[in-house]
Amino acid sequence: MINQIRADFYRQSHTRGVWLTALLTVAYSAAICWFQAPGGIMVNAPQHMLQDLATKKWTVYDGIRSAMISSSVLVYLFIGLFVIVIGYEFSQHTYKNTLLTGISRLGFILGKYVTLLADLFLGMALYFATALVVGLLHGLPGGDWTATAKLVGGGVVMSTFFVSVVFSLALLLLILTRSTVMAAVFIVVWPLAISLLSIATEWHWLSYFDFFNTESGIAFKLIAQGDIWRYILVSAVVLVGSIGVATVLIRRQEL
Repeated sequence: MINQIRADFYRQSHTRGVWLTALLTVAYSAAICWFQAPGGIMVNAPQHMLQDLATKKWTVYDGIRSAMISSSVLVYLFIGLFVIVIGYEFSQHTYKNTLLTGISRLGFILGKYVTLLADLFLGMALYFATALVVGLLHGLPGGDWTATAKLVGGGVVMSTFFVSVVFSLALLLLILTRSTVMAAVFIVVWPLAISLLSIATEWHWLSYFDFFNTESGIAFKLIAQGDIWRYILVSAVVLVGSIGVATVLIRRQEL
């Protein structure tokens, strides 16, 4: 599994799509803080927070808050990482060569997930670091640096985890259908479907599956303290279940 991860990172470092994704991530984060224009795709938009950001004089902390609110859009940028790390091998059927080297199916799936998780972590770190730097360059007051550091650290870790949950579902779908296109479309449709279903049905439990915005809900206390464990538990169950089912499916498929 370690050799597979190393090979994936080597291949990524020589792929233009990875560097283009990084460039777009920086540009998006910079635009949010420079033009002070937060946005995103979410089931329950924090309207009071958006109104507060629209009327107050920003600090660096507010720039980070805006970046976190807007982070749901990153999933569309990171689809490219999913395709490069996982989708390419399935579309070209080269994953069979990796399996023939003796790596277990579980090791293969875990290796791909760990690689993607590392990519997401680096992408999120770059995103929030850009917001921080651009805020300073734009002359925003520093404010409470302790609170800012906690928000940045929490944003990177939570965003990485919750986005990886959706990507694990896409991985499962990719193995089931062997279609990179369907997996990529699933990633695009998921947040929109959750939002539309929530509006149409008013089923509040759908918020547990709004993985892209859970981290901002936790960070800004939009989710009750006593409910946080439920969101994390649901996400963890979905993640473990996706990896487990994906492993079973790939074991039953012919090479």
